Amino acid sequence: MKKQIFYDPQRKRWKRLRVLFDILALAGLVLATIFMIGLMRMKPLPELLLAAQKRNYRTLSNQLLQKNQKFRRSAHRKTDLKPSEVPLNSGEGLRAAYYVDDDPASYSSLRQHITQIDLLFPEWLHVTSPDGSLTGSSIDGRPYKIISNSGVVPVDRENKIANVIADSHANVDVLPLVNNYDSAKNNFIPEVGKFLTSDAARANFIHQIHLFLAANPNYRGLSLDLENIPTEAQPGFKALVAGLYEDFHARNLHLYVNVPAHDEDFDLKFLADHSDGLLVMNYDEHESGSAPGPIASQDWFVDNLKAILKVVPKEKVICAMASYGYDWTTTLPPPARKGHKPAPEKVLSASTISTQQAWQEAYDSNSHIDLDDDSLNVHFAYDDDDAHVRHYVWFLDAVTVLNEMRAARELGIQTYALWRLGQEDNSMWKVWDYPLRADPAKDLARVAPGYDVDSEGEGDILRITRKPQDGSRDLTMDDDDSVPLQYRMVVQESMESYPLSYTVTQYGYDPKKVAISFDDGPDSEWTPKILDVLKQYDVKAVFLLIGEEAEKNVGIMQRIYREGHEIGNHTFTHPDISDISKRQVDLELNLTERLFGSKLGVQPLYFRPPYSIDQEPDTNDQAAPLDRIQNLGYVILGNKIDTNDWDEHPRKTPQEITDSVFAQMADMKTQPWRRGSIILMHDGGGDRSATVAALPILITTLRQHGYQIVPVSELIGRPAPKSCLPSRRTSAGRRAPTPSPSSSSASSTTSSWPSSSSATSS
Repeated sequence: MKKQIFYDPQRKRWKRLRVLFDILALAGLVLATIFMIGLMRMKPLPELLLAAQKRNYRTLSNQLLQKNQKFRRSAHRKTDLKPSEVPLNSGEGLRAAYYVDDDPASYSSLRQHITQIDLLFPEWLHVTSPDGSLTGSSIDGRPYKIISNSGVVPVDRENKIANVIADSHANVDVLPLVNNYDSAKNNFIPEVGKFLTSDAARANFIHQIHLFLAANPNYRGLSLDLENIPTEAQPGFKALVAGLYEDFHARNLHLYVNVPAHDEDFDLKFLADHSDGLLVMNYDEHESGSAPGPIASQDWFVDNLKAILKVVPKEKVICAMASYGYDWTTTLPPPARKGHKPAPEKVLSASTISTQQAWQEAYDSNSHIDLDDDSLNVHFAYDDDDAHVRHYVWFLDAVTVLNEMRAARELGIQTYALWRLGQEDNSMWKVWDYPLRADPAKDLARVAPGYDVDSEGEGDILRITRKPQDGSRDLTMDDDDSVPLQYRMVVQESMESYPLSYTVTQYGYDPKKVAISFDDGPDSEWTPKILDVLKQYDVKAVFLLIGEEAEKNVGIMQRIYREGHEIGNHTFTHPDISDISKRQVDLELNLTERLFGSKLGVQPLYFRPPYSIDQEPDTNDQAAPLDRIQNLGYVILGNKIDTNDWDEHPRKTPQEITDSVFAQMADMKTQPWRRGSIILMHDGGGDRSATVAALPILITTLRQHGYQIVPVSELIGRPAPKSCLPSRRTSAGRRAPTPSPSSSSASSTTSSWPSSSSATSS
């Protein structure tokens, strides 16, 4: 009988196979470990050498929850009641704050301090038309209807506010703010009078508010802020407040009315009787339409509260305070002539600034701040010799907030509101909960930077050139023994060093050149159509690709590169990189980078962060991950010309997309800080039919106006270096050293970069 071919009674063959399998398993484990280590370890790319920016400033001497979720109780709270159910100034103090969507610093502040806030007033709603219709404002300032034929449009973009509150377990009541601010005119419009004097318009407004709050049951009511009301419209305003109050109380909702600290047109007693409280805006003694001066002198602040408390019970008063500033630009005085009075200075402009911007200006101009003896407000002044103008800066910091809180507390006021999140002195939060218990000399001595980054230069190529640093403050307290210690004021203040944010230096602006960039692709439907248009018009663009999408559409990615377009890394899954860990950021970059290496044989040099950071980092928490990514050698791309083609509220037409580009270019002539040459569009992430239709119009119109459409590499300053380097990997799976421009194989593709050794050592 013949034996079977694989017959092995002594199992010798099996033993040899077992050894082989063990070796293969061990090798697989080693390779998997090396692969995972490779994902986490990233070698820096070569570094971009760019010149620093300089100013020519000269300082002047100082002159005039989910259901059943347990809430996290704020330090100043005594009960777990919903904040809007707590009687005002009756033993349990509340803290309120205003929030705005159009300033990323406001969101940064909210995330950091949500547990110290009880009532939140987000500026989401507007009424600017004579018929009293509610509108919202898109990310680029375009109005849209809140109540549409399809229902109520959400106002909390991406549920950002709801998510912050839920994640923190904070006991916060949200009461959206509605005002008559027109973002196009940059003012509270007096035309609100037409709406207020119309019975039908007021009824329409109340009805739309009713629908809005019914569709958003988590909102506890409304904060009403109508300003610049004509005198003849005041009766209509009172009728509106009374109508809202009647509608709200039947539904257990709350109404808070914002009123100026000193305006005889407002019937404060009537408004208090027909609302749950008055938000007394106790600031803007001097403002953008006035001459330079204190924003809220201490005596002025106290006198306003005393006058209001004569007609309004303290149970209906919320004292709104500010922590921000104004920068007045004036003419330089002509040389003094003997026997003649100096010519008065003329105010040329005035702008609102945050406390961080005020400190940055003082630092840049080598100025020393002064706490004015009479007003107890902070100020400094300096000359800009380049622009031939003088700057007067007055602002309210943590010291002024503490002084005001103590003065208000002495009058029986325990409930305060902050205008507004994102502009404040960050050290204010150390005394916010317990102003009477605070030790100002200790609590306010160390000053962390605010939220705003310091932006320098012009262009869309971004580079972090300074890291944040804390400031140091020295204080002197009032030594009047007749005043109880907890009510004493700070009477002198000096900064030993200024708190400084990240400095983001911008490069690459060319007044007659633009680059077109596309984010969020490749998309199987829209990217090929966009590539067809670019090919037809002989335009080379840059595509910032999401790794996850590129993995699905490898052929389209290869076509992008094959047709000569530049590519960049837009992360693998499109997260907000300021919300994830450093290791997650590394993983997002490395996965996308490895995909490019395996499918294209290249390694990207460009990176653009997703979401609101893509234009440029506005806040320190947005700049921090970019600093880390920059140290890996990536060139960070911003975009000063944002078409907002992704925004569906409302969706832009192709002509509106083109018009928005030229409107932004026109603004650059008078607003240097907005100058840039990279246009942002999208080839993925949604319906991009308008983008595809707009592209031929945009390209043709740009060329008709004399603009060259160039690759981003040309904006950097060197002729046509590629946006990628050849991908080379060692046997361990790690990135190989980037070739030096001195090597013959790389000299044509990396001419604008130093060698990898210099990038690593720097």
